[in-house]
Amino acid sequence: MTDAEDVELRGAAEIARKQREELVREFESRRRLRATHAPTHDADVRAMLRKYREPITLFGERESERRDRLRALLASLDARDGGELDDGAGTRTATDKYGATIVDEGEYNAHATQKETFYTEGTERLLECRIDIAEWSLPRAAKRVATQREARGKGGRKDERATIDAVVASTSGFQAQCSEIGDASRPICEVKFYNGGRNAVSASWSGEARKWACDVEGGKLTSELVIRASDHRITGIDAFDAGDGRARIVTGHADGSAAIWNADGSRAAELKGHASRCGRVAFHPHGGKYVATASFDATWRLWSAETGEELLCQEGHAKEVYDVAFHPDGSLAASVGLDAVGRVWDLRIGKSIAVLRGHVKQILSVDFSPNGYHVVTGGDDRTVKSWDLRKSAECAYTNAAHSALVSCVRYEKTSSNGAFFTSSSYDGSVVVYSARDFAPHKKIGDGAAGKLTAVDVAGDALILSGFDRTLKYYTK
Repeated sequence: MTDAEDVELRGAAEIARKQREELVREFESRRRLRATHAPTHDADVRAMLRKYREPITLFGERESERRDRLRALLASLDARDGGELDDGAGTRTATDKYGATIVDEGEYNAHATQKETFYTEGTERLLECRIDIAEWSLPRAAKRVATQREARGKGGRKDERATIDAVVASTSGFQAQCSEIGDASRPICEVKFYNGGRNAVSASWSGEARKWACDVEGGKLTSELVIRASDHRITGIDAFDAGDGRARIVTGHADGSAAIWNADGSRAAELKGHASRCGRVAFHPHGGKYVATASFDATWRLWSAETGEELLCQEGHAKEVYDVAFHPDGSLAASVGLDAVGRVWDLRIGKSIAVLRGHVKQILSVDFSPNGYHVVTGGDDRTVKSWDLRKSAECAYTNAAHSALVSCVRYEKTSSNGAFFTSSSYDGSVVVYSARDFAPHKKIGDGAAGKLTAVDVAGDALILSGFDRTLKYYTK
């Protein structure tokens, strides 16, 4: 090798090293930005910007953009001083989600990076809620596990597979029965069964919610109640009937509020606290005592359905949270959002126990399987992913059965114990999948109905909603 070649080789190596270091710095900066916690409420964001002598607002800046600017500032400060913020008096500080200061009285060491678990101290009501959920969920989890072990005893797995295959094969019998106008002017954003599939609720962008009676044998939908829920768009809806005649309906709205409604259409409680529009909403399976709301303020919140009190404001997503769902035992919650990440939370201790990474675009829907360990998600990358919580929440299977974004995914939970699940898409179709091997079995719809916004399934019935302002009802 000549001297000129040696010099050239050394120069190329130096350039590669600098490029590698620059990439590492960029990834570290992104990591810090994702891990930085900023206040949720706009007033607290403004106060912190004022504290750091930054402009309180920029021309045309919205609340979410102002919060992102504060997060970027905190991330840069975090990178500059080794992981925590210096209050100028020799103590190390961090901030909670309300902008309050958490102080470490230990001696400052410029060469050491301290790692601390971020948390915000909860209220007594949240502690009571966690205990209540734990006491309710643990016996059900034990019963579910014992039933599964018994079913998978000698020859049980073969029988279980045969049962699932038989149920999935029966979904080929789904036939369209009726199509009902669900709103006079705007698209239907979501539809859900409740009361074992005997009733359904739907919501539209006009701010109107409806309750429907479902006749499986006759193949009919009958509108029983119309609720003028909001002057803004409804973004999500759910219903719960504990069997005592006290059915409740919850709606989320584009103005950031949510509301709980009695079966007669009267307002039972109003849920206010989100700093941006709501996403989808869900009742907790524990008698509908609690309600979860997803929001574009990058949080999801847990509320008391009886009083409307906010019990938990859960951060953890880098962008807007779009959907939230509860585990059948009530012990866990899953949230997904526009950061293309899903998170599974243990409601009894408040920790994130699993992260669902694999979607390359925003995730729009999530649901738990009745078996307790499978989770399904659908998103803007046109895929449906199945995750196994027993294996560190790894992606068990990816289905690309749609040609447009996946708007909704739902397991059948009424009669088959989750033998199959469904997905709806903006390509105008619904796909039915086997829960045994996650393979697609049947495709419903040819796209003539336009964009589908939601699907739900209960026993022998399946219901769809879409941009054509109709609800379509299928039965076997």
